[in-house]
Amino acid sequence: MKKIFTQFLLMSFIISYICFGSIVYSKVVFEDIFSNSIYLSIFLLGCLGPFISSFIVYISNKEKLGGMKGFIGKLKIIKSPKNIVLIPIFLIAHYGFAVILKGVYRYGSIIDFFRYLPMMFVILGSQEIGWRGLLQPANEEKNGFWKSSITTGLFWSLWFLPLIYIPHFIILPQFYAQFAAYLVGVSLLLTTLYKSSGSIIYCVILSSSIFALSPVIVLKQGFILVGIALIDAIVASTFKDKILN
Repeated sequence: MKKIFTQFLLMSFIISYICFGSIVYSKVVFEDIFSNSIYLSIFLLGCLGPFISSFIVYISNKEKLGGMKGFIGKLKIIKSPKNIVLIPIFLIAHYGFAVILKGVYRYGSIIDFFRYLPMMFVILGSQEIGWRGLLQPANEEKNGFWKSSITTGLFWSLWFLPLIYIPHFIILPQFYAQFAAYLVGVSLLLTTLYKSSGSIIYCVILSSSIFALSPVIVLKQGFILVGIALIDAIVASTFKDKILN
């Protein structure tokens, strides 16, 4: 599994860093990416780096992962009312803490959630087959649930690193450490959901929903993000003990 771990990370970072790095080098403002077809294509390719990498890893490790059949199998929905209910519970817990402690910078329109959700499915939700479906289980064999989930979250935050240097990106460079902690918290929720359901699709839905809500419930950038990560860890621990033991 170490080979799979390494293959996925190398390909994901090479694809995404080249794409995002070219945008940073061009000094394009984040908002302008979406009005320029060339930069938009480069940006989308960079976002799809982990998804593309996971597909290649599955194909090149047919004996261990099942090739194309194994890849498609990861995308199957395992019907479970329990896991469907966990998605809104995790969303409420994740954002509810920020609302209660007045960690919300501003509120947007709920329409924005439905506007951004399809895009988040493609550029971030699709990554879950790599982060949660490949990387985390490969790491868990050696390090267990907590260390593997935290490590996966940190690798995920490193994947985001070039993006914060694109002018006007939603996360400012000086708050990167807090954002990294935030992603570790999200990683714990997603891992708990994946281990509970056995289906990556539930993680795709939860991840996409969290990021699609970001323009609706715009969080303050600062230590509130660390607080949210701690709440996520508590929620993950609570449900992990009930579900997995």
